[in-house]
Amino acid sequence: MQQPELGIQLTALRKGKNLTQEELVEKSHVSVRTIQRIEAGEVLPRMSTVKILLEALGEDYESFLTKQNMET
Repeated sequence: MQQPELGIQLTALRKGKNLTQEELVEKSHVSVRTIQRIEAGEVLPRMSTVKILLEALGEDYESFLTKQNMET
């Protein structure tokens, strides 16, 4: 998956759950700066980080990847 699409998707998921970045930090234990940079499209995170964030958002990692692959 390319940036900024990943950042856009994660931002939409987070906002859809009515979570702030700080609340996502508490759920995922990923630093706020990392989340900010991912959402801004500044970095392409490791897949392990994406998995942690998706789990914190209550999303299934495999389903997310499958959906993204179908859209590209």
